[in-house]
Amino acid sequence: MNDSEAVRAYHQLSKHQPQRFAPGPGQLDWATQPAPFRHYAGARLIELWQRPLEESPRYDAVFAGPLGAPAPLDRASVAQLLYDSLAISAWKEAGGNRWALRVNPSSGNLHPTEAYLLLPPGALHDTALLTHYRADAHALEVRAELPAALGAGLPADGLLLGLSSIAWREAWKYGERAYRYCQHDLGHALAALAIAASALGWQVRQLHGVAEARLDGLFGVDRDGFAETERIDCLLWIGAPRAGEPLLAESLLRGLAALELHGAPNRLSRQYREWPELSRVQALCRAPALPVQAWATPSALARDDNPGLPLRPLLHRRRSAQAMDGKAGIHAELLFAWLRRLLPEQSPVPFAASGTAPMVDLLLFVHRVQGLTPGLYWLGRTQDAPQPGLREDFLWQRLDGELPLYRLLEGDSRGLAGFLACGQDIAADGCIAVAMLARFDAALAGGAWHYPRLYWECGQIGQLLYLEAEAAGLSATGIGCYFDDAVHELLGVADSRWQSLYHFTVGRAVWDERLTSLPAYEELRRPPPVSGRKGDDR
Repeated sequence: MNDSEAVRAYHQLSKHQPQRFAPGPGQLDWATQPAPFRHYAGARLIELWQRPLEESPRYDAVFAGPLGAPAPLDRASVAQLLYDSLAISAWKEAGGNRWALRVNPSSGNLHPTEAYLLLPPGALHDTALLTHYRADAHALEVRAELPAALGAGLPADGLLLGLSSIAWREAWKYGERAYRYCQHDLGHALAALAIAASALGWQVRQLHGVAEARLDGLFGVDRDGFAETERIDCLLWIGAPRAGEPLLAESLLRGLAALELHGAPNRLSRQYREWPELSRVQALCRAPALPVQAWATPSALARDDNPGLPLRPLLHRRRSAQAMDGKAGIHAELLFAWLRRLLPEQSPVPFAASGTAPMVDLLLFVHRVQGLTPGLYWLGRTQDAPQPGLREDFLWQRLDGELPLYRLLEGDSRGLAGFLACGQDIAADGCIAVAMLARFDAALAGGAWHYPRLYWECGQIGQLLYLEAEAAGLSATGIGCYFDDAVHELLGVADSRWQSLYHFTVGRAVWDERLTSLPAYEELRRPPPVSGRKGDDR
């Protein structure tokens, strides 16, 4: 069995069916629920600053590409990047329990994604730093100060950021399906970082020149002391726009892997259960070192001169709906605006970040959209044409306009959408529901390492749907529980050309009034007067 066949076997194993769910724990042992925050005991802490949310660019402007002159790479800009992408957005409290919400959403609010930053000399300190972002404190934990010769090998015009996954945080609840959710979440985080960076005039691009099997060593998560496995899934470059991928010298890579690190990783659970397929598929899906890519500068898409909504309040008040009212509707023009936002050519941010061609189309369940007949629709993000091999009774009626949007079937699809989403009413009670269909065979033909990237693209789409809903005064939620093959049967797909990888719903949320909301951080920290020396970590 080759790598791609093994990935297919994992994908089949982790499917939900109406008669059975994917292998999982069966019941939750709440006493062993993993801690939601990684920290390194004994590591020096660099507090970050936050700007008032009123200081915000326009929402619509950030998707065409980096906005305005690049911000200098310093503590204030790094703080803003992380605050607008990976930070806590609020605390919730009910019945004596308290939990955090974050700017980047997560399956079950379990947050397997962690972030590590390699900062060049002069950014936050006189020396280059290897740090971990601690979201509960909005601070960086210093794991190492790089020797001068090693720090000089880092790109000076940006930072390197590694996104990792702690699969146990998801496996505790979801078992073998957890790898999927980790990759969904990474896609959400990738989109959140790209949008936050664009507001600073920065670019986010994935680096391909380093084999992903080496990334754990570069950021130190392969060392002793980790009770729960953590793996780096992707390496990003973030900084002022540039034409191509920076080359990381072999001496730099070897030096980073040999650094003496500070701080001991916390134990997340008192008990740990190994789900063997998770580590197996994760190892199969690590990309080899690939040719260094040229980076296309985003074309000058027309930016709307309308003052519009401010970006940052939308980022921080985004919430995942737990229920929809089943009544609210939208106008077709609003839906069309959302769908235009999801086209890669219309939104280089965030879709250009991974440097791969789009592989995901959308099946829309239209419930309550004024000016659009209820039924099933297809958005051709990858190809503006009817797709062969699907059901013969699909209409494939292209709607007027510039969107690659096709009507497939007319009729009430609410019950169908709810059934396919594991019987969850929320998929039937929104204005629309969405199933994300990936070109599965075409992706895996390029190598097993394309598998997680399909989920990243779905997470990016989901992040934009969250923000578009929030901007319209509505809410959204991602749905990771759905009956995989029942979706394929609906489409008439008997093979694996198309696979359903993520579901979503948008509508008017019904909020639980028993919940109390608390501020994300106790007080807003502002930069001190410009008098201390650069790199002061007090």
